[in-house]
Amino acid sequence: MVKTRKKLKRKQRISRTRNREASSGGYSRRVNREKKKIVNQTIIIAVVSILILLAFIFVIIPGFFKITGDFFDSSTPFQQSDKIAPQVPIISAPISATSSANVKITGFGEPESELILVLNGRKNDSIEIKSDGSFEIGLILEEGDNTISAYSIDEAENESSMTREYKTLLDTKAPELEILEPGDGDSFESRANQSITLKGKTDVGAKIYVNKRAVFPNSDGEFKHTIRLEEGENKIEVLAEDKAKNSTKMELVFNFKL
Repeated sequence: MVKTRKKLKRKQRISRTRNREASSGGYSRRVNREKKKIVNQTIIIAVVSILILLAFIFVIIPGFFKITGDFFDSSTPFQQSDKIAPQVPIISAPISATSSANVKITGFGEPESELILVLNGRKNDSIEIKSDGSFEIGLILEEGDNTISAYSIDEAENESSMTREYKTLLDTKAPELEILEPGDGDSFESRANQSITLKGKTDVGAKIYVNKRAVFPNSDGEFKHTIRLEEGENKIEVLAEDKAKNSTKMELVFNFKL
């Protein structure tokens, strides 16, 4: 009986030992599995983190700068456009009449805008206004009456109003001059004929100078002027000058004897 009890206790001890060993082995396997799981999760997290970092560097940041650049780009519709017209240019009044087809037009306008010159109602030429607002541009006139005006355009293609219109006459033809009486080379005698009346005709609007003294023709261009002759030969210079400074000159000789 006693032996039987001893055998039973020994079997129980062996059984408990085996159970502990089995339990210890199972625990180790679970620990190993957990370790492998943690390692795998760590590797996956590291790979995902690297991919996110690369995407941030090569995709998100460049995209952000592109969007902000486009937003502030002047070509985008988000930026307020310039719709204010430039100031009306100021033209220095050109000469009213000239015999030269080439004239200079000067003045002031909005700096760095484009000045458009208009001749006889047609766009003629253009020039960029300087940074100080001044401009100078050449112009070739047409024979006869010319109208001159201008306007300006800024970088945003806004146009200013037109300047006032100026008129310039291009006249390249010398005025006519005709002496009606007395005739060149005529002679006069006696004190009663010492004063003679010079009569002539020129273009309407022209001026007459007799020995550099101004004579004013009438509305038809006719003129007359009294000359007191001196003993002997008298040289008389008659000059006709129009608005454009074209001139025609005649030299006459009258003889006088008391």
